[in-house]
Amino acid sequence: MSQQEHNNASKAYWLSFAVSRYAKSKNLTPDIVFPKLREFGIMDFLDKHYETEHLENIMYVIEDMDMILKRNGGSL
Repeated sequence: MSQQEHNNASKAYWLSFAVSRYAKSKNLTPDIVFPKLREFGIMDFLDKHYETEHLENIMYVIEDMDMILKRNGGSL
């Protein structure tokens, strides 16, 4: 596996983890939460800011996700 493939796999794993933990924090399932996260730009934010966000405590990431969802007019 090349370094780029490894980096992509690591990012995909972390994004999946973040979605799962966010869903759990809302007592929902990832399949319900994921479309809303995409619709309101949260997945783009997490992808763009992966280098910073993946180093944060997941509770801070969830707070960021809530803030972006609210700012972009979404709700769960």
